[in-house]
Amino acid sequence: MMGGEAALKLIAWDFDGTLVDSRPLIEAGMAHALDVLGQPRSVMAEWLRYVGLPVETGIRTTFGPLGLDEARVLEAYRSFGHTEHEHLLQPFPGIPELLRELRGRGQRMAVATSKRRVPLLRQMARFGWEGWFEPIITPDEVTHGKPHPESLEKLQALTGLAARDILMVGDTPFDLDMARAAGVPSLAVGHGFYSQAALEACGPRAYAPDTAALRDLLLAYL
Repeated sequence: MMGGEAALKLIAWDFDGTLVDSRPLIEAGMAHALDVLGQPRSVMAEWLRYVGLPVETGIRTTFGPLGLDEARVLEAYRSFGHTEHEHLLQPFPGIPELLRELRGRGQRMAVATSKRRVPLLRQMARFGWEGWFEPIITPDEVTHGKPHPESLEKLQALTGLAARDILMVGDTPFDLDMARAAGVPSLAVGHGFYSQAALEACGPRAYAPDTAALRDLLLAYL
């Protein structure tokens, strides 16, 4: 349990970088977009700084200062054909087993992600995770994306749970800042895009460098 509080009632997961390793797909899509736009691959490093935000926000922040039109960049990025390349996206080692174990223990789980609902549900179905998470909050359900707290506030409204009853698990400062703004405790996982120092600066309850450490932390909270 967390600090002697009541048992955890809901785990809210981020998706990309937390449950699944989406880096190969993200980098392949952006490399394609940069080639289409005639931009140097060095722009990739700036783009990756905003992984975890809705893609439109990341594109606006990365390419606006370069004088490129957001709609043109988004069109180039989407022309990669992400659906046809989703084989590049796979769960992190140990995550499927951890999710099954948590389900077996009756642990309720949700998702709060910056990925749009249609590709998210398609990818969950590919992994056999249909019906494992409820509610699912995506940019299609909110006005303000991460790090704004709206996603977790909506999750609370849908479940009737208090902030202290939820644990947000994410791999980006945007996940953790969202949780902090919503008053929701959080855990940081280190197999995504960000350093331990960057994540711990956002005030999570703990940091897990890998799935094994994450499992130990979660089971201690149940």
